[in-house]
Amino acid sequence: MKTFKIEIQPLNLSLKRRFTISRGSRDEVKNVLVKVYCDGITGMGEAAPNHRYDESQQSAIRFLTDFDGYETENAYDISLLVRKMNDHAPGEYAAKAGLEMAVYDWIGKKLNIPLYRLLQAPGRTGPRTTYTFGIDKLDVLKEKVEEAGPYPLLKIKLGTDYDKEIIKTVRELTDKPVLVDANEGWSTVDHALDMVTFLEKQNVYVIEQPMPAACIKEMQELKLKSGIPLIADESITGRESLQELSSQFHGINIKLMKTGAISTSLKIIHQARKVGLQVMVGCMIESAIADTATALVALWADYADVDGHLLVTESPVKGIEVLPQGHIQLKDLPGLGFE
Repeated sequence: MKTFKIEIQPLNLSLKRRFTISRGSRDEVKNVLVKVYCDGITGMGEAAPNHRYDESQQSAIRFLTDFDGYETENAYDISLLVRKMNDHAPGEYAAKAGLEMAVYDWIGKKLNIPLYRLLQAPGRTGPRTTYTFGIDKLDVLKEKVEEAGPYPLLKIKLGTDYDKEIIKTVRELTDKPVLVDANEGWSTVDHALDMVTFLEKQNVYVIEQPMPAACIKEMQELKLKSGIPLIADESITGRESLQELSSQFHGINIKLMKTGAISTSLKIIHQARKVGLQVMVGCMIESAIADTATALVALWADYADVDGHLLVTESPVKGIEVLPQGHIQLKDLPGLGFE
């Protein structure tokens, strides 16, 4: 029997720039640092709760507090922890992801093996990551394009009444491939189709969540007419029918903070492949702790959006690396690979 002492701390991360999407703006995110202790070894994780899913820093801390002194007959069977968390309370998937992340990190350190090897990943280098621009004034976008110089793929947040002007401004400055994320910002098929037609001529290679998650029939119609792959984000938490989603989207964006676990995310990836869905692995705004775990999952993905740690002023660890060509890479260290 193993008993884990759990330490929980608020992790408030200041952003380099105000970050705006169609639902609002933030200058800071309130995440949670999770540390687990057992046998003289420390594992580390991070929860990045999101108000859209009725989660907060306070609710995540309340959930995690209940797991101090967690006991397990087999510390290496992560499914036992996931099952116990899901049985304990519904929701709070960011908190669940943070704790599972910490225990997984502990397992790798205990066995003295990097998790990417333990989980038999294709390697430790994954797809190229995007670099995200929040919604902003056009003159500020010009500054952001300059800041994004080292990154070959851009992700542009849309969902405004001046979306076309945003893209035109970016295109005046760079011809880099662009992923567009509307965050449910286009409310009608006509509006969404007009934007798709415009974006097809702007070197946009993916559109993420063009319409609200409730617009199922509208998304089915849009998919039939779109010349750009459409990726589900708000429409997928990890508990939906992937077969049904495949009628609306060409792919899905998997986020640890919505699925609640690395192990669950990997299962969803395998299920997505069976129904012909492309896979993106994305992140919330988070430090290099959670982004390193996200990068681990992204080793199996077609697309990566693992740039949360690039948007904050400081991370408590060094983990995920972004190579000169934009590919994400894990450190060859035990556990998740933190320094």
